[in-house]
Formats: sequence, C-alpha cells, structure tokens
Amino acid sequence: MMAPQRSCAALQTSQQRACRTCCPRNLLAVRRASRSTSTGVKCSTTNSTGERTAAKKGTSYKYATTTAEDGLYLADISNKGDSGRTPILVGLACYLQRHLTTGFFVPIAHLECDPEGCDRYIELMKKVMGLTDDTKMMMGISEAKANELYASGHVSSLVDQVYSQFAKEGRGKQVTVVLGSGAWLGGTELDAQLAAALSSPVILTLNCPPHTTANELYNHIMVKRQIFLEHKADVLGVVLNRVPRGDYALLTQELRAKLAKSGVAFAGALPEDSLLANVRLDEIVAHLGAESLFHGGNIPLDKECTSIVVASQRIEQLLEVLDEHQDALPLVITTMDRLDLVLGLLAAHLSVTGPAVGGILLTRAGSSTGSSKRYAHDTAARIFQGFEGGGMYKGTLLPVLHVDRPLFEVLTELRDTRASILPTSARKIRQSKTLFDRYIDANSLVASMHAKKETSGPMRVTPQLFLYNIKAACLKSPQHIVLPESDDPRVLQAASEVTQRGLAHITLLGREELVRAEAKKLGLDISLVTVVEPNEASPMFDSYVDALVEARKKKGLMRDVAVDTVKGDPNMFGCLMVHADHADGMVSGANHTTAATVRPAMQLLRDETTRVSSVFFMCLPDRVLVYGDCAVNMNPNSEELAQIAVVSADTARAFGIEPRVAMLSYSTLDSGEGPDVKKVKEAVRIARELRPNEKLCGPIQYDAAIDPSVAAVKVKMASEVAGKATVFIFPDLNTGNNTYKAVQQASGAVAMGPVLQGLTKPVNDLSRGCTVADIVNTICLTSVQSMYRKGTTSGVDLDTVGAMDSLDVVDELPGFDPKTLLQVGSVLASKGKEAAEAATEAVNQIVPGLAPVGGGDSAVQQQEKQGEPAERS
Repeated sequence: MMAPQRSCAALQTSQQRACRTCCPRNLLAVRRASRSTSTGVKCSTTNSTGERTAAKKGTSYKYATTTAEDGLYLADISNKGDSGRTPILVGLACYLQRHLTTGFFVPIAHLECDPEGCDRYIELMKKVMGLTDDTKMMMGISEAKANELYASGHVSSLVDQVYSQFAKEGRGKQVTVVLGSGAWLGGTELDAQLAAALSSPVILTLNCPPHTTANELYNHIMVKRQIFLEHKADVLGVVLNRVPRGDYALLTQELRAKLAKSGVAFAGALPEDSLLANVRLDEIVAHLGAESLFHGGNIPLDKECTSIVVASQRIEQLLEVLDEHQDALPLVITTMDRLDLVLGLLAAHLSVTGPAVGGILLTRAGSSTGSSKRYAHDTAARIFQGFEGGGMYKGTLLPVLHVDRPLFEVLTELRDTRASILPTSARKIRQSKTLFDRYIDANSLVASMHAKKETSGPMRVTPQLFLYNIKAACLKSPQHIVLPESDDPRVLQAASEVTQRGLAHITLLGREELVRAEAKKLGLDISLVTVVEPNEASPMFDSYVDALVEARKKKGLMRDVAVDTVKGDPNMFGCLMVHADHADGMVSGANHTTAATVRPAMQLLRDETTRVSSVFFMCLPDRVLVYGDCAVNMNPNSEELAQIAVVSADTARAFGIEPRVAMLSYSTLDSGEGPDVKKVKEAVRIARELRPNEKLCGPIQYDAAIDPSVAAVKVKMASEVAGKATVFIFPDLNTGNNTYKAVQQASGAVAMGPVLQGLTKPVNDLSRGCTVADIVNTICLTSVQSMYRKGTTSGVDLDTVGAMDSLDVVDELPGFDPKTLLQVGSVLASKGKEAAEAATEAVNQIVPGLAPVGGGDSAVQQQEKQGEPAERS
C-alpha cells in the first residue's frame, strides 16, 4: 500500500502559509519580544509618560544575561540504539535553514579513539548546512567524559558543562538544532534533563519496527513523553521513522487519531526507503577504517554495494560467479596476495559487457603485513597511472581498497555494518531532504513551538542559565570581594578557585604568613589573592577607625572603643573596606553567626531610603524563583512590604529574571477579608505608586500565582502575573520562612541565600554548613549585586567564558513534584500567624540573632535603636 503523498504545489502552498502565520521568522520575533524586558537591556523603571528612566540617580543600569537563541531538541526514544534518525535530522535542519540562521549542537560527542577528532553527526551537518563554526564549539562534552560523570553520579555537572558550551554555540543563531544522546547513555531521562536545562522544546523520534501496532507505538510514546514533562521540557510533537510501506497509511492514521486525543502533535512519518537502507561503499570504508590504494580523481565511493562476493578461486571461476550477479553491484573481497584477481577484475571492468563490480576490498594475506601490500600497490599503481595519464580511458575507475585485518574478521565486521549517512553520501542526503519535505509536516511543529512561546509567559530562567549568566558577568567584569574568614579551609579553597578562574579579585583578612602557609599545606594556589592583616599593621587602620567613629557618632561611639572594634572584629574591618570603596562587597558567615556578619553592614552600609530585607533564589529543576522576605523582617507593615516588593523586583532584574511580583496572602484579590488581607492590599497600592509600571499582582494565593490553570479559575481579570509569577513576596516571616523550607524539602530545590537587600553596597551571609561551591556562588552573587549598584553590568562576550566545571553548579536537583509544591505553598500561606512560635524557632535556627521578636524590627534593629550591640551567638 503506497503512502499518501502531497503534491509539490500543495507543499509550496503550505510553506507559503507558514511564512505568513507560523513561520520561524514570526516565531523569532515573538521570542525576542518576550526577552526584550528580561535580557540584555537596561535595568530601569518606566515613568508615567512611558519613558525609560534609570533605576537610581540617573545611572543607566544594565544587567548581564547571556542565552543561546532558541534550541530545538531532537530526542530519540527508540528502545534499541540509534533509530536511524539522520534523515529526519537532515530534513529538519534544511527546512529551518530556509527560514532562519540555524546552528547545530551535539551535547555528547562520540569522538571514537581520538580526543581531537570530530563527532560524525557534526561532520555531516557541517557539510549539509554549510556551517563554518569551530567543531569544538558544536559539541558539549566527549562521550568518555560523559560516561565518567554519569557513572560517578555527577549528572548535574554533566548537564551544566553541556549548557555552557551550548550558550556559546547559540550566539548569533536564531535556532539551534540539538541532537540528543538517545538510548546509549542515560536514555530518555538524560535527554529530558538536557532539554529542560537548555530550555529547548523537544521533537520525539521513534523507529517503527516491523509488525508494530499503532497501540504499541502510542503507549511507548506516552510513557517517554511523560518523562520529558516531569522534567518540565515541552514536547512539540512526534515523528516516526522507517515505517513499513505496506502498513504506512493505516498505521499513521490510527496513531495520529490516538495522539490527537491526548493533545500530542503527530508531524508525520518517513517510510522505509531502499536507498537509505542500503550500505554504500563509503560507509564500508568508514566502518572498517579502510584506505584506497589508488587515489585517482575519478574513483567514486558514494555507490551502492548490494552484495558481497568472497573471492578465493581462479579468475575464470570468479567471473562465472559474477555473471550470476548481473543485476547487482557486488563488493569483491579477497586477500592482498591475489593480484591476479585484481588485474582480472580491472580488465573485466574495462569491457562494456563485462560483469559490473562495485569495488575490490583487499584484506591481510597470512601473517605478513608488509610485503604483499607493497607488491600489490607498486604493480597495480603503475597500471592505474597508465590509464589516468594516457588519456585513452575516459570511464570510471574501479575502487580498490585495503584494510590490514584478517579476512574472517573483516567479514564479521561487515555483517554488523549498518546503513548510515556520511558527508560524502550525496544521494542519501538528497533523498532525506525529499522524503522529509514530502512526508513531514514541519509547519505543524513550528506552529506548536510558536503557540507554546506565546502562552508560556516570561522566559523561564533555569538553574543552569541562572548560574551561567552570573559566572559570565563575573568573568566579564571581576569585582573585588573581601572574605574575613581566612582561617576556614573552605574559604581558602573558594578564594583559590575564584581567582584562578578569574571570577573575582579576592582579599583575605588575616596574618599573611599564616594564611599562605595554611594554603600551601592544603595544596592551594592563592598567588592571586591579596592578604590584609585587620589590625594596626594595616596602613588603612586609622582611616577605618575614623570612618567608624563618624558613622556611629549619633550613637556616641568613642574612638578607643572603635579601635578595639575594628581590631577585634574582622567582619567590621571587611565592611569598612567596602564602606571606603577599597572592596566592592563582602562575604562572611562560614564560621560566624548571621548577626555577627550583618550587624557591621547595617551600621555602615544601610540605605536610609529603603528597608533592609532579603531574598532567596529558589533553584527548582526547571526554573529559578525569587522568595522574599524569608529571613529578616518578621511582620512588616504595608509600607515596608511594598518596599520589600520593589527592591526584590530590582534584585530579580539584576540577576536576569524578569520580575513578575506576586504579593501573597491567603485570599486572592477580593475573595476574602481580614486584617492580613487588608495589609497586603494596601501594600499593593503603595508598591504601584512606587513603581507604576512594575508587573505586580495581589493579594494572591501561591497556587494562583504559579499555576496558569489555577490562575484561570481564581483570577478573572487579565493579569501579567497570575500563573506566571517569578517573584513571591510573603506577608510575614512566619509564612515566608516556612514556605521556602517546605519547598526546599518537598521538591529538592536548592535555596541560594539569603541575599541581603537595602544596603548601599552588597554584604552577604553564608550558612555555617556551606560547601566550597556555596561560597563560590555567593561570591558571584555578591559581585553581580555590586555591578548592578555601580551600573557596570553589560552584555557578556561569550568568547571570554570558559566551560563550567563541577564547582560552578548547584547540587543535583531531584525530580520536582509541582502538585506537592502547590499544596505546600497554599497550606502554609493559609496558616497565617497560627504557627508563629514554631516559625520564630525555625528562623532562629537559620538566622541567629536576626530573628525578629515583634513589631517589624529584627533583634539587631531593636538593639541598634537602644545603642546596644546584638548578642553574638
């Protein structure tokens, strides 16, 4: 039964419609429009007249975000090995290239035994697409490295290293086709993780074995699709390959109907094709590693070999055998010492009535590997040269190949040789394009991609993208960060790592000889680190004491007390360095309490125009959200809550997250009443006065803020925030602190923070249980805050960015259950003050000395008013 075919006219008409409606060019315009407010633009607010104004004091602030353009992930979900998806890959890439600047990327490259080699798919697509990109930029990591990371359980490191390479390759491309690893490494699970990390919608490809029913294919597709959905990767549709022609019409019709009922697009199926299924001579050469003995300009290798004839007889007997293969083009295999057969077949090849031969493959003769090879080469080469140089013979010369392996081994290898498409396979490449255009409705895939982009709200910032942008900004503009805790080995290791990678300039506080001696014992290179003694030995000591006296003169601080404070408190010395512009920021807390870290910052660096607060960056598997305030203010009033909201929006914007601010309550809009709801309503009003054009909504419940389906039920008005929120402002510390911990525990999310806001210059606190990676990440967060404050953050030149390693990534993120998160969020948001005592105790464990004790002020703030230092815990 022949497959239905669309006429050329119909195909052209459908493509013309695509260019007017869902063409990739239109898709790109939508994509760029959605990014215009979140990436690569100035961080500013919009005034009532619609003009863009700087966020502070007329300074034009920019923030760094670097993303590759759209990726399109081709994932093979066949059960066994490669599904032969190359025709789909070739056809799809050529289709996209007709409309867009298209790139190609292989996350895990198979380099054979040569680490400097090239993946075969990259070689092919460079030829097919005419790409001139650096081959190394078109691959993520090698198969050997991927196997090592996967086997040792470092999947997150594997994913992040792939992402860093993808971001480079995507520069300047409107769309990049990504070829998934398939079943051979990690299977569908790894493909789903990679697709989600790269924010690339997925096309599923599946080989159709003989005698497979539509129901079996449907069940297999739905199981695999669910894996991608669990990792928050969008599935655009399904394409089948190698469908038996006799079953094509009925099977595709039934499968299309089943998938349509489940909301899955079926883009079509490629039928079995004899040309693509046959092994050609150039594929045999590539598979065996054979070499051509004669390099004439008229020796074709892109030719079909339909059978194999093993020649061990005399030439006259071999010719009789070949006469039986008159309709075939056999490959004759014999040993290197049978020069008589080579010459006899060459003579037969010259005759127009002689038996046709596809080529001759010579194998090792006996145990000798040298003499027979030279004999055949020297003698036969002269004959070939005579044909080429004499000018009498104008026909095609016979390919004569050699492989230095035993005959039996070669035959065994040939039995396992599978048809493939090589850069030299001109006929197969043309056939792939023809079949794709005839049988695959690529327009439906692009339309699906277009629709998802329009309805998905703001671009999701994945943890990989989030950390990549931060590291890229730091590499572009390294900041000077002071670390007071040089006596902690983790801090020493982080200082070494950061300076060696060029992420920041680091100053450690401590006795230089002791610090460098300890680093040497640990095998760390801190040659690029500056070490300053925080005492009278520092030439800046007296000026720092004067600065502290001046800053605290309203509290009546005496100079002798200031001397003791500066000399005895490395955190105070570090904050004075920041205050005096001798450093851009400070990171501490690895072996100090939060109160000890933050108190000097609040005394010296407080911004009187806003309230000190904090946010956490919640790194979920598929996105990064901002939670505030979960660490500092216990029960802010409406005005304070509004300040926290707008400052948190600025923080999100500084880190490349488009702020869509949800001000949370146990009631959505006007559905409930009560003093807590009234407080949030008033906070929303004040926030809108402060930022008339900020995307902000409230009061709103957590589920309505994050889930579009819930938002559609609870929020009847048009909203740019409901169901799309990226910044969540909790009404009090009780709700915020418990929610962030519940999300962290229930979903396996990584919480980065607290990141302090409301200071004139950045100071950030570490957990006393922090890892080296936590310290590195916090240094980079602090650096970006400094850049944002100074207005120096700009677009990132990816040429300066190196591949990330395991220290540049968050911990591995387990599966994320959105239902659990929604339940946790809504339950906690409805608890209000009922769990105040438990929340206060939890806050004391995370933020000792800062846990507010009532009235909206933290313990530090209340004791500051009384002129007393907060007790160190």
